[in-house]
Amino acid sequence: MRHTTAILAALLFCAAYGARAQAAKYDLAAYIQSVEAHNRDLKLARRDIDSAEQTRREALAALLPNLGLQGGYTRNLVDISQPQPVYAVGPVNGVYPLVYQNVVTSFDNTYSIAGGVNFSLFNLQAAANYRQAREGRRATATAYDYRREVILNAARKLYFQTLLLGKVVDVKKASERNARESYENIKLKFDAGLATRLDELMAEVDWKGKIPELAEARRDYELALMNLKSLAGIDSGEEVELTQSMDRYPELPADVSLDQALAARPDYELLLRQKKLSELAVQGAMAAFFPTVGGSFNASYQDMTGNSAGAADYKPFALQLGLTVNLPVYAGGYRAAKLAAEKIDGDKNAIALAKKREDVRTELASDRLRLTEARSRIDSAALLVDAAQKAYDQASLSLKSGMVTQVQLSQASLGLEGSRIQYYSAVYEYLAATFDWELAVGQ
Repeated sequence: MRHTTAILAALLFCAAYGARAQAAKYDLAAYIQSVEAHNRDLKLARRDIDSAEQTRREALAALLPNLGLQGGYTRNLVDISQPQPVYAVGPVNGVYPLVYQNVVTSFDNTYSIAGGVNFSLFNLQAAANYRQAREGRRATATAYDYRREVILNAARKLYFQTLLLGKVVDVKKASERNARESYENIKLKFDAGLATRLDELMAEVDWKGKIPELAEARRDYELALMNLKSLAGIDSGEEVELTQSMDRYPELPADVSLDQALAARPDYELLLRQKKLSELAVQGAMAAFFPTVGGSFNASYQDMTGNSAGAADYKPFALQLGLTVNLPVYAGGYRAAKLAAEKIDGDKNAIALAKKREDVRTELASDRLRLTEARSRIDSAALLVDAAQKAYDQASLSLKSGMVTQVQLSQASLGLEGSRIQYYSAVYEYLAATFDWELAVGQ
């Protein structure tokens, strides 16, 4: 039985190790690439660009000629006759009356083919609609760029947040292991009569109190990992290993002026494009007051054969050139109201641009302060970890010689645990601030 148990344990270990070895490894670049390729929000945004392109093509079609062709064949099953004058009789009171006789006028077979072209010669409304659709397509692409930057920025922060929670799990696990080892040492001393029952109980309480803390940390990590997979379109059942290090972080980025940031930010560019769209909408509303001129060219040919009355085959051919002028006169005040509404929207866009400029100015200043403060916290947290580690090592040595109590060792362990979590939290806050800064300056 003992031999069988050992074999089963070895097999389980190999299976667990194999599953771990097959886990997909993601550094930050690989994860961002997966988000960009598989994120559903980005896929929807790309389809918005496709829809805007089709809208542009629809608007362009109103400016291009329309060509149509038609062909047909008709077989008459019954002759169609009409009265026709055939001769005149002698004069009656000086008038020669006509004598009518039914004559077959239909043909057995009729073949026809016709073609026509309609084209616009002057249409300010269609031209304005096309310019709006073209600019709308560009605005949609700019909106996609901004959405992409926001999602990728959130992905980077989620990646490091998950790493941070993994570090918390590691710290909690080490703390639980230290508490368990300390309890085992105290229990041995108690069994040997070198420690009191109170020391053993306090060590046991300290150890078992860390078990639910470790379980809670693991739960938070697993939840973050689920969100991380969902954002990147990774299958929820796939094993994932995050390989980016949190011990390396960038230096403080260089300062950027307001104009440089505005020139690089897609959300500000989107407002500029919306302003352009408002201007084009005003032009489109004004175009409704102008006439439209269109032309047409049509050609048709028929071949009629088989007349029972003996008439010759009839083959008419026609060419027609047309010109149409539509002059708007009165639309109940709709055009004037539409023009006024578009001008109001233009004023609103101008106000939004000015507001956005001030918001970006405040955002840059706030993010800069946050960056500086977060960077200084890393240095302070690193010093705290070093001091806490030395205190814990000294307490561990002193406990063996009986110079400190279990309570003092537990306090040192808690201090080390807290300092490590504080350090990794400071690194994460600095990285998150860096990512937000890069988003704010359009990088």
